[in-house]
Amino acid sequence: MSSSENRDKLIRTASRLFRSKGYAGVGLKEILEAADLPKGSLYYHFPGGKVELADAATRWAGDWVAAMLGQCFDQAASFKEGGVRACEALAAAAEPQSCVPACPVVSILQATPSEPALRKTAQEIYDMWTAGLARQAERFGVDDPQQAALSLHMRLQGAWILAYAQQSGAAFHHLAAELRKETVG
Repeated sequence: MSSSENRDKLIRTASRLFRSKGYAGVGLKEILEAADLPKGSLYYHFPGGKVELADAATRWAGDWVAAMLGQCFDQAASFKEGGVRACEALAAAAEPQSCVPACPVVSILQATPSEPALRKTAQEIYDMWTAGLARQAERFGVDDPQQAALSLHMRLQGAWILAYAQQSGAAFHHLAAELRKETVG
């Protein structure tokens, strides 16, 4: 396996484990065992240790969510339809798994009192998601695109927290049904 493949494997494994157990619930030994890689591999790619790996894993997953949201809205005929498609895509991604994973950003936020760099990462990713939704709202001519984007982001995040707590995609389906009923955008 190449060096970049090892790095990618560490990132994907850490993301999965952080999202299922939280930042504090996962140790480096567990990540290395799950990735089937030696300790030296971790520090070669992430000399900053767990915080640096968590940052990379969260940014990787955050980019995946941003791309998925973009694709949902690019295929939609309205901002509302884009929101519905996003709910359906998040539910589809969650439901076939044995454990519905937490939002990648939420999974690191508990560490932020002792790791302020991760709070900055969380803020940057949330800002990226909201900015992407605002661009879509503007593209669809929604009044106050920033407000519409922030509102949808908060609703999606709330649904994700409930989906994680309930270990079910039902909250995403509920939000999709609510969005379909709305008359705006």
